[in-house]
Amino acid sequence: MLSPERLALPDYEYLAQRHVLTYMEDAVCQLLENREDISQYGIARFFTEYFNSVCQGTHILFREFSFVQATPHNRVSFLRAFWRCFRTVGKNGVFSQYMQGLVPEPPFIPKSMHNQRLH
Repeated sequence: MLSPERLALPDYEYLAQRHVLTYMEDAVCQLLENREDISQYGIARFFTEYFNSVCQGTHILFREFSFVQATPHNRVSFLRAFWRCFRTVGKNGVFSQYMQGLVPEPPFIPKSMHNQRLH
């Protein structure tokens, strides 16, 4: 369902706000890098799986740090994945200590997202 905010924005602003060009460029690069494998099941299925992984937040797994930093959604997806891996040791600030030890520059998270739960 479309939100009222979405309807108030011009198309190009909405696409820019959601970083659609970033994801399209990445999807095409991934497609070209894996074209032999993709020829087995088709381009439409590839794009479906790619954008499903973006929605689920798994698209950042095994990706370079510059990609993780590229969009707010990527940064939040990284933190969720990191939290799932290390939540058992994440008591009393230990989570942030592990983050600082493993990631040279932890992803910037907008203040509006600081209180969101990561599970």
